[in-house]
Amino acid sequence: MHRRSLGGVLAFLLAAAPASRAQDLSPVEKALARSVEARLGEEMAALEKVVNIDSGTFNAEGVREVGRFFEKELQALGFKTRWVPMPEVMHRAGHLVAERVSPKPSGKRVLLIGHLDTVFEGQGHRYTNDGAVIRGAGVMDMKGGDVAILFALKALESAGLLKGATVRVFLTGDEENPGVPTSESRRDIVEAGRQSDVALSFEPDAGKNTIVLGRRGLSTWSLDVAGAQGHSAGVLRPSRGAGAIYEASRILDGFRGAFSTGNVTVNPGLLLGGTDVAYDATKSAGTSAGKYNVVARAVTVKGDLRALDEPEREAAKARMREIAAASLPKTSAKLEFDDIVPGWPITEGNRSVLKTIETVSRALGQPALTEADPVVRGFGDVNFVGGLLGAADGLGVKGDGLHSPEESLDPKSVGPVTLRAAVLIGRLLHTTN
Repeated sequence: MHRRSLGGVLAFLLAAAPASRAQDLSPVEKALARSVEARLGEEMAALEKVVNIDSGTFNAEGVREVGRFFEKELQALGFKTRWVPMPEVMHRAGHLVAERVSPKPSGKRVLLIGHLDTVFEGQGHRYTNDGAVIRGAGVMDMKGGDVAILFALKALESAGLLKGATVRVFLTGDEENPGVPTSESRRDIVEAGRQSDVALSFEPDAGKNTIVLGRRGLSTWSLDVAGAQGHSAGVLRPSRGAGAIYEASRILDGFRGAFSTGNVTVNPGLLLGGTDVAYDATKSAGTSAGKYNVVARAVTVKGDLRALDEPEREAAKARMREIAAASLPKTSAKLEFDDIVPGWPITEGNRSVLKTIETVSRALGQPALTEADPVVRGFGDVNFVGGLLGAADGLGVKGDGLHSPEESLDPKSVGPVTLRAAVLIGRLLHTTN
């Protein structure tokens, strides 16, 4: 920890969030502010520790090691913890669940969501701090958010606000690449959602003071096209037909025309075509062979479909099937879908959660918040519970370079984000309406 960067964080916290003097905060909430400030050095040290643990999605032991750090810390706060294992065939580490459950909760039952895995394995992306930005694998997405959850709960425990409350922490081990079927890998988080009233997810605030109230879901699709192989002299003639590559091109261009605007996107991510095609699903790779003077016999295309809700997704599938069915001469196409992540549409319940967050932000003297466009973000674990209860996402730290080797964290955001989380969770845990 650099003294210069820590001092900068403390100065920003005191200037941007003068909670100890804010008129809209209760005496207990002012104590929360002092608690967060007092632990900020410890929080930054914890962030450095977990960032320096390699925990790419398929590094099961690394993910578990990060999980053990949070498990020990949460147990010290009175949480009962358990590890949810995944089937061996998934090659995933599993999930950490921590709970404090009251038979008669004093307010809303709150579910806090984070994830332990990172996009990159971590080697070569160690924690570095030059005073202006902090870099490292997962420093923003989302170990910064996980640490904010932990230290918000530390402040709440020290203020006595966890007594008589029901709060669950769910830290998944494979958010960046969920194990399939998700009906199994996300079964426990769905159950946690059913046992809660509000869900708060701490993915990073990549939109600059925005709160995410909706995310599109994910389906994958596979297109297999067959054509009549033969001498290229007959291509596009009645004797030979269009061939598989022309037909696949027609279908893909139809998708482009149908989905170039609106909420739905359809992306072809891999294409193999020729006289012989082989695809390896375990490697998401394949081979193809052909000759310039031979009409292509086969094409395989793999892609994804993203939509905000179920009716939108089903309408998109129907349109794609319609496009694929209008075959060129002597060709045929088979289009199959696999629904991976449900859509999470914006609801009035989500907007009600945002109003509470806005009230807390104003009380803390923090910047005004806006509702994020659900189309600009990918899916998250909150998608699996968002249809069950009011929820909000993007409550984590600020930074840049999401999903890239240049991922970075703005250290000035850590204190304010943790403080906002502590006050927000505290109010929800003791509010019944």
